Amino acid sequence: MVDVFNKLKDVVSTKFISNDINIRHAYSRVVDSIQQGIPEYVIRPKDANEISEILKIANESNVPVIPRGGGCCEFGGSKPLEDSGIVLDMKRMENILNLDTDNLIVTMEAGISWAKLNEYLSNYGLYTGCLGPGSGLTASVGGGISHHSVGGGGGAKYGPCTKHVVSMEVVLPQGEIIETGSQANKFSTKPFNRYGNGPDLASIFMGDNGIMGVKTKVSLKVYPKPPYVAYKTYLLPRKSLELSSMIFNKIRHKGIEVYDSMYFMDLLVSVGVQQGIFPLWEDLKRKRGIMFYTIEANSEVELAESVKELDKIFLENKAQDLGPEISDGNIGKWHYEEQGHWLIAHNLWGLVPGFMPLDAECKTSINNYPKILKDLELWDMENSDEMKKILDITGMRPISGAGPIILIEDNTVELTAGFTSFESYHKDKVYDEIKEINMKLWKSMLKRLTKHGVSWYMCGDILSRLLIDMSAFDESYLNFMKNIKNSLDPNHVLSRGKFNFW
Repeated sequence: MVDVFNKLKDVVSTKFISNDINIRHAYSRVVDSIQQGIPEYVIRPKDANEISEILKIANESNVPVIPRGGGCCEFGGSKPLEDSGIVLDMKRMENILNLDTDNLIVTMEAGISWAKLNEYLSNYGLYTGCLGPGSGLTASVGGGISHHSVGGGGGAKYGPCTKHVVSMEVVLPQGEIIETGSQANKFSTKPFNRYGNGPDLASIFMGDNGIMGVKTKVSLKVYPKPPYVAYKTYLLPRKSLELSSMIFNKIRHKGIEVYDSMYFMDLLVSVGVQQGIFPLWEDLKRKRGIMFYTIEANSEVELAESVKELDKIFLENKAQDLGPEISDGNIGKWHYEEQGHWLIAHNLWGLVPGFMPLDAECKTSINNYPKILKDLELWDMENSDEMKKILDITGMRPISGAGPIILIEDNTVELTAGFTSFESYHKDKVYDEIKEINMKLWKSMLKRLTKHGVSWYMCGDILSRLLIDMSAFDESYLNFMKNIKNSLDPNHVLSRGKFNFW
């Protein structure tokens, strides 16, 4: 492998490649510590041409390549499946290349974070449609496109970030470089349209979880930020789970274009207050479910009318307005004005020192999530004996459930389900039993949710293979996906192992 290292070094120079064991270990995991794979090399390319050369070397030597953006994925997607391969760290490619204020399109390198991009756009009174995933302070644009990410801010109004892609530059697994959309026409001087010049090939690389190509440049539609905004937070009465679903549905059926709306379950509110992560709700006499909405408008009249319609929905269902200020408990205001959209999605992570998330984020219909959450309560009880084994070792039981339920596009919500548990290293000792139980429970929950017909937008390592193992896909669909993968990547160099593609 010395030969491979020297060839790679010639592409990027010694400064941007490492085979140091400490560096390699730093890239061996993502959010959870269960799935670990130590790469042989970590490399930071500067552009598509360097990535093309890296992929050509990888094909010649049969070495897998794993693209990594911000490393914020929750299913092991940006680390090796095994102890091998090249991690392609995209964070060096974080430049904004062009802002077309006439056509409202921004073009940037795919390694840039959603936060850096939106900070730049804010200087022009603009933002991206959906500010990116909840981890957008560090998550990259390329990673978000790879996952159909949604969350952050504006998901209810704008939907997932992939809806706003105009064109992309992509390096295919064997090293070819292509452009999509309007840029497929070599005479086009700048991106302006996604659909045209034949089939929408851009979609192959959206939600692909990094198996079809490496996104190097992305052009996104951007939007003027409306000058008027309102936000209210409501305490719901009893049976808030079913009520929240009904309220989401009414918002959609009345055609009110909310920017964001979220529901916090009773248990989440109660536990969050106890653990000090929701200090703004400490004084509430009743720790029940909470919902908020944010609405934007281009005029005061338009805003007032939307607020009137939204308030009517909540008040008819006996919800209690907590007041206009953050100090009153108005988390909606904090979420919008204080950029809480990048802090709120994963509020139970790190709740206890040594706790890690075993995530099960997915999309489902508004009508479906109350049934799913009730079934997850049953799942918790059914797995109580396994949970107790961890309790006996650590003194604390894993916590299962869901974070905020986030209204996203159409009649769909993002279900931030999963559970938090201890890592296997606990109080100066390694417990292999904890790791085994965590993996068993994690797979069990993912299977349970899959059988509810949810839509997985982020699949990574564990989930992409589990979906194949449990035959979740129709055979014709899976064969179609295999044929595309085999055509683009016959050596299965790129993200080897995902979806059991070897």
